[in-house]
Amino acid sequence: MQDAILKLVHQAHALTETAAIEAVDSQERKKLILADLSLHLVQAALRHPQPQAAELRRYLFSVLTVCDGFVPDLDLKAMAEVLLPPPPASPSPPAQ
Repeated sequence: MQDAILKLVHQAHALTETAAIEAVDSQERKKLILADLSLHLVQAALRHPQPQAAELRRYLFSVLTVCDGFVPDLDLKAMAEVLLPPPPASPSPPAQ
């Protein structure tokens, strides 16, 4: 069943990406980008036997950030930064 869902999501993803690229209206483009990110989240949930936490975090962060403009009474971008902070940067190797 997951393969069938992923196949449909792949088709929907291709359509939303194309529509977002072609969209002239910025609000319509933002809606399509939100749909595209949501489809990525579905793919991340179903692609592997166990969803990968880093991938889920990345898409959840992106969805919340894009949703920020659609839910004006909540600061979703700030919430995303608190709930899903970026991982700490890896220390760079010492200079030789």
